[in-house]
Amino acid sequence: MKSAILSVIHVSQAAFGIYNLYLASISISNLQGYEDMSKKAAKYSSTAEQQLHKTRTTQASGTIALYLPDLWISWDGSSAGVAGVNLLALVAARKHVGDFWKSKARVPVPGVGDYNEATKDTQEVRLNLAYLIGSWLAVGAVDLV
Repeated sequence: MKSAILSVIHVSQAAFGIYNLYLASISISNLQGYEDMSKKAAKYSSTAEQQLHKTRTTQASGTIALYLPDLWISWDGSSAGVAGVNLLALVAARKHVGDFWKSKARVPVPGVGDYNEATKDTQEVRLNLAYLIGSWLAVGAVDLV
């Protein structure tokens, strides 16, 4: 019974993780359209340079945090220790992504639709990281029973 419950949770985690990786890839692709302009601005402004760096690192940390649990699931996702490691990684990534992206508003200016879409998708990924955190809490609880 325990292994059946864990299997259902892991299949759900994998599918949801793949969906969020898809959202992250769209965000990254949309943001790359502004890369050249951001690099030019970064040459003249330390604020622009910091924003570019934070954009890159938060997108990377969110993507890595989504990808790693899928690796753990395929390796040995049923142990409480693995659940704990995934929890820590997801919580850290959610905080890192949230600290930068939660305050990003959509820009009501023509020509920045891809940026707005990337912002929306990144905020959705951040929210979904919380659901994945909950799922790993469930894995840990089931494994400890």
